[in-house]
Amino acid sequence: MRLLLAAALALVSLGAFAQDQPPAAAARPPTAPDPERALRGKAVFERFCISCHGQNGDSRGYSAQWLDPAPRDFTRGIFKWRSTPSGTLPTDADLVRTVSRGLSHTNMPSWAPIGPRAVRDVVEYVKTFSPRWQTESPGEPIKIPPEPPDGEASRRRGAELFTQMGCFNCHGEKGKGDGPAMPTLLDDWGHKIVPYDFTGGTTLKCGDKPEDIYRVFMTGLTGSPMPSYDGQLSPEDAWHLVHFLQTLRSQ
Repeated sequence: MRLLLAAALALVSLGAFAQDQPPAAAARPPTAPDPERALRGKAVFERFCISCHGQNGDSRGYSAQWLDPAPRDFTRGIFKWRSTPSGTLPTDADLVRTVSRGLSHTNMPSWAPIGPRAVRDVVEYVKTFSPRWQTESPGEPIKIPPEPPDGEASRRRGAELFTQMGCFNCHGEKGKGDGPAMPTLLDDWGHKIVPYDFTGGTTLKCGDKPEDIYRVFMTGLTGSPMPSYDGQLSPEDAWHLVHFLQTLRSQ
């Protein structure tokens, strides 16, 4: 079994689809999935993950038809929750974080109870479903500068940016997730996307810390309508926007 898995890992790149690589990712050599860890992770996946994500990691498990949002399709190597630039692969730490903490308001629970070794192993196995890890390296995590003071001036500037950047088109003028574009939003798989309602007071999928929200602005949610604002928002303005959105959550 171990030899078969190693052979599969070596050949998986044959079906790789073409995708642009950011220079930072292309400059480092790819790190293919580790066969020994992946072999252990296969057993973990088949026990805990297969019912949703499917035997082939294509989100077609027998439970998937009843789940909304749909389980992640691992075969394309596209992940929303990353610390890396838009379009790049996540780091192992990104994947470990998602598996360990789960995703609020979805059917993806925290798998921390299975232990750090099992989490790390299943992450390695998940990477075998996409050929991207054979030919690409993860992106370089973005730098998150220290948070400036959260005051009235910062929140006021954030409110201006919310309008100027067109955030209201999806999230609505009052941040309720009811913007004019909302009925038309789909992800890359054709699934309907519902923009987050910042006024609901519920836990964010990405995490509730200010730096978690900042990270989403700058990395975007690849595979979804949420773009990266890196290069469009300065770090200072991104923090102003974070501060404004936090006021919506307290209403």
